[in-house]
Amino acid sequence: MGVHKRQREQDEIKEHYIKKTSCIMFVIAALLVGAFVGNTITVLYLGNKGGTQTAAVQQGQQQPTPTANMNTLNSLESAANSNPTDPNGWIKLGNYCFDNNLPGKAVNAYERALEIRPMNVGVWSDLGVMYRRTQRFQEAINAFSQAVKLDKNHKVSRFNMGIVYLHDLNDKVNAKRVWEELLSIDPNAKAPNGKPVADLVSGLN
Repeated sequence: MGVHKRQREQDEIKEHYIKKTSCIMFVIAALLVGAFVGNTITVLYLGNKGGTQTAAVQQGQQQPTPTANMNTLNSLESAANSNPTDPNGWIKLGNYCFDNNLPGKAVNAYERALEIRPMNVGVWSDLGVMYRRTQRFQEAINAFSQAVKLDKNHKVSRFNMGIVYLHDLNDKVNAKRVWEELLSIDPNAKAPNGKPVADLVSGLN
């Protein structure tokens, strides 16, 4: 899922490629990204991380090892625990763990943040990605669904939900449904490599 710096907007998925999106700018980072259904590679947008998009892990490859700086991680954990009712500290911790391949810790941090600020669409989206990384596929669907409930135009969560349905739950019917819903919002919606989502839907017929 590239090492990068990002500034977060506070109020604010068998696995193939993973990609994180932003409401500020969209950038394809370091690793190869594909977005095809069938014999090609489908991608997963990563949640709304306010500034950049990251990268990708191919199915069949070993998961990358954590890259976290322990001093930074310990500092963020200490800050969050010292002020446990501040969602921003948990979000910062979750973001750092997301970016440094610590999905279990990211899940815990995001869940704590959402207990305090449950209306944060971006955190629900990020949590969905981290649930998928920890093989909690139905919980990933639920998190993406919550993001869509809060923001019906949250295209990233709709796309990611389709990825989980198709590749993890082997549910083509619901994958097609959520991608058709995405197309109803944006008929020109595209996967990260430019492949029209309409073509992905056609491949499910």
